Formats: sequence, C-alpha cells, structure tokens
Amino acid sequence: MGNEKVTGALVERNLMRDSLQLMKISEELKKLDGVIDAIVAMGTETNKEIAKQLGLLLPEVEKAGDSDLFIAIAAREEQSLKKALEKAKELLSAPISGGEMEYVDIESALAALPDANLAIVSVPGEYARDVTMKLLEKGIHVHLFSDHVPEEHEVELKKYAFDRGLLVLGPGAGTSIINGKAIAFANAVRRGPIGIIAAAGTGLQEVSSLIHNMSLGVSHGLGVGGGDVKNYVGGIMTKLALSYMEKDPSTKIITMVSKPPQQETLNSILEYAEKNTTKRLVLGFMGKVEMDLPKGLKGRTSVARTLHATALESVRLVSPSIYEKVKDEYTIPFDKLNAMLKPKYEKLKSSQKYIRALYTGGTLTSESLMIFDLLGIEVYSNAPLKGQKKLEDPFKSVGNTVVDLGEEEFTAGRAHPMIDPTIRRLRLIEEAKDPEVAVILMDFVLGYGSHPDPAGAHLDAIREAKKIAEKDGRHLVIIGYVLGVEGDPQGFNEQKRKLEAEGVMVLPTNAISALAAALSALRGKLNDNRVREIYEGYLKASAE
Repeated sequence: MGNEKVTGALVERNLMRDSLQLMKISEELKKLDGVIDAIVAMGTETNKEIAKQLGLLLPEVEKAGDSDLFIAIAAREEQSLKKALEKAKELLSAPISGGEMEYVDIESALAALPDANLAIVSVPGEYARDVTMKLLEKGIHVHLFSDHVPEEHEVELKKYAFDRGLLVLGPGAGTSIINGKAIAFANAVRRGPIGIIAAAGTGLQEVSSLIHNMSLGVSHGLGVGGGDVKNYVGGIMTKLALSYMEKDPSTKIITMVSKPPQQETLNSILEYAEKNTTKRLVLGFMGKVEMDLPKGLKGRTSVARTLHATALESVRLVSPSIYEKVKDEYTIPFDKLNAMLKPKYEKLKSSQKYIRALYTGGTLTSESLMIFDLLGIEVYSNAPLKGQKKLEDPFKSVGNTVVDLGEEEFTAGRAHPMIDPTIRRLRLIEEAKDPEVAVILMDFVLGYGSHPDPAGAHLDAIREAKKIAEKDGRHLVIIGYVLGVEGDPQGFNEQKRKLEAEGVMVLPTNAISALAAALSALRGKLNDNRVREIYEGYLKASAE
C-alpha cells in the first residue's frame, strides 16, 4: 500500500515559458502534501527523457511538441493529484515577481537609467544582433549571454564595437567581473591586482575563485566568449580587453584563460599583446599549445596548461610569499594524495574499474578529459577532445565516461544544470547501478545565478547511489570539486561540509580531482613518467 501512487498530466499547446520559471514551479509542486514527484517543462526530447526516468512519461506527455508545455505529477492519492494540477495552472498564470523593473523597449529603459553603460542581453541567438547593435549605437558595452548567435553577426558586432572602444562580451558569455561586480554566473571574489581575460566561462570562475581563496583578488574578469579565439573572429575582443587591462592602473598582472585558440588567431593575439602591452602575462591556454612567443613577450610571459597552474602562477607573480604558503595545499603531492585515497579505493571490487564524471562546467569537463588523456586512459564523452571517443548516446555511459551536462542535448528547453540539478541527480543514480563503476566525479559550481544549494540538492541522490552499490556488495568512491568562495550565496565551507558528511572526498582544484579519480580507478598504479609530466608540466606553469 505504501508504494502506491497515482499519476496525471496536462499539456498546454503552444505555451512557451522560461525554463528557470518552470524549474521553480516544479520545485514548488514537490513541496505540496501528498506529492511524490513533479515536472513542469517544455515538450523537448530532453525533458521527455527526464519524465521517463521519473516514471512520468504519460501518453499526453509523449505527444507534446517542443512548443508545448507539459505538467506531469505523481501523488499518493487522487485528491493530492487534483490539487497539485490546479496549483500548477495557478502558478503558470501568476505574474513573475522579483522586484525588477520592466521596460517595453531599450529606449524607455535608458530613459529611466540614463547613466547606464553596460547591458546584459539574453534573447534567442537569431535576435541578438539587432538588440546588441541598438545598444552599441548608444555607446553601451554589452555582455551577450545569448547562445547560437550566427558567426557573421558576432563578427559584425565585435568589429563595430572594437572601432568604438566598446566591449561585446560573448556571445555565450556566462561570466564576467567588472570593477568587482559579478555579472551572470560569477563568484563573490575580492578585488585585487590580477586581471583575467577568458574565453571559457567556468575557467574564469575557477581561476578567479582560486585566486581569491589564495588570499589575492581580481581587478576585472572579462568573458569574451569561446568563439573569440577562433579564426572566424580572430580575437577581436581579446585584443580590446588586453588594451583595457593595460590601461587600468589597478591591474598589475594580465591572465588569459581559454581552451587552445586556433593557431592563426593565437599568433594574432600574441603579436597584438607584444605591441600593446607592457605588463606581465600569464597565458592559461589549456593543453599543450604550440606557440612561438614574439621577442617582446619573452621574459614577461608565463605559460600554463591547466586552470590550476594558471591561478597558482598568477598568485606567484604578485606574491611569491603567498605562493610558497599555498602551493602544497593546492598541488597535493602525489604520495600524499594516494595515501588520502587508498582507504577508499581498497574497498573496491576487482570488477570495478570505470570513472563516470558528471560535469556542469564545460571548461572543467575539458580539463578533466585532458588529464585522463595524459594518463593514457581511454575515455568516451559527449564533448571529446581530439583523438577521444564520442558517446553514441550522451544519455548512456560507456567505459570511462566524462559528460558535460551543460551541452545542448541536455539543456534544450530546460535550465542549465548549474541551476537545475534534476538531470544529474537521475544520472548519478543510473551510474551507481553499473557494477563496473568505481569512481563518480562531480563539480559543484557556486556563485550568483547558480542553484542556491547545489551540494544539498544532491544529497538524497548521493545516499541513494551509495545504497544501490552497498545492496550489491559494492563501494563507490565519490569525488567532488566545489568551485566557489566563502562569500558566495551558497557558502563554500557549508557546501564542502555537506558533501564530506556523506563521505564525498572534496579536493581543492578540478585538475587534482580528475587526477584523484584516475588514481582511485587504477588503485594507485599510474605510470610514473606520466604522473611526473602532469605535476611538472601541467600543475606548474613555465616562465618564458
């Protein structure tokens, strides 16, 4: 009797709502008496897959189209189900409140805010050009949050802006820090002497947060968008950002963070930096990037191959004494790391051999893929690096799998997993059912805009995953990386405490977390030369 439930669904045809609003309504419905589970979402294939995993892919939901909105609820009895469906309709029809002023167009907004000099644009990509151009024509810098902006529009906007000394940060820019103010998914980092230019959102978040946690701070963090370092753009905004950082008296060190730029663009950026900057540079281009530094950059440039090394080198250049204090805390020596993990991986069965990494941050995904590749570990991913294998079905893991849950196949019609953890909670439980899984690796990204309690939101799923493994006579090594600072709304220390209380090993950087996952899956038996290469060539920067 205790396991009985009733289910019901409603579909509203051609009703579009923001995915964040729908996530909040889903969470409100789950709090109602008698409700077991609920999902309110657009009828995309991704959302139907989640409904299926929740046992709520009812016939009405299956027939919903991408432009239809569905409500699916499981309750303990008919009366609770009826009340929940009525509440869902009430919440959908209620006006959105948040204490924000709404304006019908750009002109009325600027009339009310005549001193505004920065706008955040978040509209469907095909409309972003017109909105952004109107703002640029009025002399306003733009943080372009929108994805899927046509390449020709991005180039047109950035050329127009560059000629007028205006910033177009993005498209797809999830993070910036301007004059100490966090924009979008940024963290509450203190102001300081290190300026960051980033073509990688969570890369900017990790480097800035690590710098803060090492007792220094950031002057500005400008997120130029991943396309900026590709040849079709040619680094237009990266160059303008370099000029701004050079002129800014509060910036002493300029740090760049990016996945490897395309070669032509890299050469162009370096030539521009040689002619237009005099400050020390840290080039945090992840991986083994081939570059021939111009003569004018030699002697004042450091090259880092991980986010970990980028942050540490930036700190070292500003304060060698702080660097000496923190280097072993963050770059945990291999023998010490192995000793920390050994009591956990010794509990694994011989048949348990695979890593399942479930990421919300795209740059963190890439960094882990790089670490595994350096260790010679065969990996499957929905966002593989060159030479790695692509998952045929991103919803199903194979062998060692690293998944970026922020990719489009997981976010179509729903909030990003940094905001809505539903899809990862379900995936975590599925991974625990695989008897060959040894290690589960996850990131927990804090900051403005992220879920108010990402660690807490995963605790039930972590407990369920461990229970599934224990019932089968298995142990799971669960490793977590908390990206953030104590001043973030979620509280760094509290997030870490919640995870550790459930037996999750929380490590100081993403690179160390990935290394720990590999070390656990292979029971400490890593190739000495490869480990040495990682510690010397990837966890440390080199001065050029």
